[in-house]
Amino acid sequence: MRTDPVESARFYLHGLASLHLRRPVSAEEVAWVLRQAPPVEVEAGQVLFREGAPADSALLVVHGELVALVGTPDGERVVGTVGAWDIVGETALYATGRARSATVRARRDSTCLEIRRELLDTAGDNAVVAAIEYLLMHTLTHRVRVTNQAIQEAWRALESGSDGRAEPADLPAIRLRDLLGSGG
Repeated sequence: MRTDPVESARFYLHGLASLHLRRPVSAEEVAWVLRQAPPVEVEAGQVLFREGAPADSALLVVHGELVALVGTPDGERVVGTVGAWDIVGETALYATGRARSATVRARRDSTCLEIRRELLDTAGDNAVVAAIEYLLMHTLTHRVRVTNQAIQEAWRALESGSDGRAEPADLPAIRLRDLLGSGG
């Protein structure tokens, strides 16, 4: 039995608001968001964002699973997966006009809401949009924390294994040092 994407999105938005705001929201607030960001159904394998393309929206995953990939000299590398209750492409909402940092492809048939900056700018006091903004801040904070931990681990590895000579294998460490300064 196939689920109606609008009903799934309506249920999702009520749940999102209840989770983050801990209060019910009106049907009118949900309907307004769905008019601004109607559900998009995608099939497994479909590319939603392409690395390097202009970024102008994010996707809230209502159900399904998406995978983020980056190009390497050896092919594509998976850098993350997102599922229901997750968001991907969120930096496009705050750094408009930038290029996508990854390709996003549907791993399974999925339903998403495409969120554009205009939704956030024109929402007024819509509680559903406030819940989406809460999710955005939570997601960005989590990703900054994970990135900081990875940088700290790289510094620890650099400091524990460096003998002071720059070998070709040390070039990533030198770039890290140049980027962040000495001492992390």
